[in-house]
Amino acid sequence: MRLLVRQNGKFGYIDQSGKLAIPARFENASLFSEGLAAVRIGGKDGYIDTSGKIVIEPRFKAASIFNEGLAAVLVGDRWGYINKAGKMVIPSSIVSTFAFTEGLAVVVAVTKDGYKAGYMDATGKMIIQPLYEDARFFSEGLAPVKKGKKFGFINRSGTMVIQPMFDDATPFREGLAAVKINGKYGQWGFIDTNGVWVVEAKYKNCLRFKEGVAAVEQEGTWRFIDRRGKDAVPLTMDGPSLFSEGLAPVKIRGKVGYIDRQGREIIPPRFEAATIFIKGLAAVRQGDLCGYIDKKGNLVVPPTYEWYQPIIDQVVTFAAEIE
Repeated sequence: MRLLVRQNGKFGYIDQSGKLAIPARFENASLFSEGLAAVRIGGKDGYIDTSGKIVIEPRFKAASIFNEGLAAVLVGDRWGYINKAGKMVIPSSIVSTFAFTEGLAVVVAVTKDGYKAGYMDATGKMIIQPLYEDARFFSEGLAPVKKGKKFGFINRSGTMVIQPMFDDATPFREGLAAVKINGKYGQWGFIDTNGVWVVEAKYKNCLRFKEGVAAVEQEGTWRFIDRRGKDAVPLTMDGPSLFSEGLAPVKIRGKVGYIDRQGREIIPPRFEAATIFIKGLAAVRQGDLCGYIDKKGNLVVPPTYEWYQPIIDQVVTFAAEIE
């Protein structure tokens, strides 16, 4: 396992004991995914393996993590996809894109009607034509798409199985999707895969379900609800959180600690900030420095590295959305 760190403005990787496994020499870097990580050298992005060896030469304007064997790379002002050998398997002709999920990638292409979103398979074939004003990734066989001014859900054949009636929508997780009604400043709730309301739309904001619960905001306060919309954890929070590996970081008395599903403080609040757990470790901030703790709260890696918010955003995106 390699953990991304920032030291003296450069990026490198440590192992689980905190030892510097790959020196901090990159201008930018991503998490490892499928054995490779995107790194920037001399203003160009390429890929390294877990030993730090460059396996795909830095030649791209930008590059994503690998998912399902492919990574998106920016050449000029267009995106394409490479395989792990660095071969361009889908030519760079896409305006924007997201990682492959369930065998398909959201792509934005230029059409006679302007920029439209559709879905491409791993061979570069447009499986679902670019007909939509917006689109999100596939999850559990369905994807939210915007047709006109409203979001609905399509299946993998492109059939609209939940008609466009929402002002915003997120992909399904654990059988439920968060959807918004009543305009830009409306309310969020949750529907099932048949489009039936399961949790009433009454929240100002929300996160997707994970480990059976979802964080929702109402009247300036966040809390966790279950699949029936009932309070799942006897605790209110100042901000959103997410359970991962049975624990969730929450701010209590001005500091961040971790609770379990019963709302018990498993790791006392003593950090300025903290991430969710991934493979038994979580990044924590003490002062302006970043370290890593285990699930008992022990500092496995002392806070000696620079806290860098984009790293934290990568962790959350990767664990909460893609995995």
